[in-house]
Amino acid sequence: MWATRETFAGADMRVGWWRPGRGARHPAVLFVIGATPLGIDFPELRVAAEAFARAGLMVMIPEVPSLIEERLDTGASAQIAAAFRALRADPAAREPVGAFGFSIGGGILFAAAGTDPALRAAPYLATVGAYFDIYTYMASVLGRAQQRASGRVAWRPSPDVPGRTAGAARSIAADRDEQEALSSALAATSYDDALARLNALPVSLRLRLDALSPSRVWERIGAPVFWLHDANDPYVPVAEAEAARAARLSARLTLLVPRLLQHAVPVSDLARRAGPRFWLGELRALLRFARSVLRAAA
Repeated sequence: MWATRETFAGADMRVGWWRPGRGARHPAVLFVIGATPLGIDFPELRVAAEAFARAGLMVMIPEVPSLIEERLDTGASAQIAAAFRALRADPAAREPVGAFGFSIGGGILFAAAGTDPALRAAPYLATVGAYFDIYTYMASVLGRAQQRASGRVAWRPSPDVPGRTAGAARSIAADRDEQEALSSALAATSYDDALARLNALPVSLRLRLDALSPSRVWERIGAPVFWLHDANDPYVPVAEAEAARAARLSARLTLLVPRLLQHAVPVSDLARRAGPRFWLGELRALLRFARSVLRAAA
């Protein structure tokens, strides 16, 4: 493993690299981090990168500035797309070259894939805990509810989620009028009211939010999608994954909703208290999912 400084779409950032111990060229995968100031130093992210490298893949992780700083930035999509093209051009990489987005980074990866030709035609795109529609995601955070396939149900976000989401949203406002409109939307306390206020934001602001919403470009993505989502995710509601599955996609979407995960962390509190039968069933499903991803990746 090593780190470099690179510039993608005009943004300077640290980039982490992992390579298998043998061989000169390898299939490669771009990891898109979630919203965390730790970047490539996030422990679970490093574990995942090492695991992929041990499986024979070269891994590249750019520290996208807006994700490190936990803010919304329409430039993030272009930066992710530029990083993906750079990975494909790296002399040590060979096809297939795919991408894997974590949490919020997964949503931005899909938004980028809907507009960038290289990502759109990637051999695979994968995620764990992504959002599908930025408006319904924010409405879920504000209204403590989610629109499941079975109907509207309560959702309890992690205590840190509302504040972090509001802070990230405010960062995309360009002037005082947009800030005031956004503050009004963020004051909503029910799902329906929040969604209505968000959809009534100034057009200029909604265009920037649209650019970060996979739902707006989902039909254009031609890559097979592998989506893993915690059934009780307290950071991004599982309704976002269900909405993606219900939406029209040119390629196939493989969705697994396990109870073993806790958002993007390998083992949930529920799993730690469960018995052997639970573990066997969950691990069997996860291994089938991992086999499908690795078949596409390697």
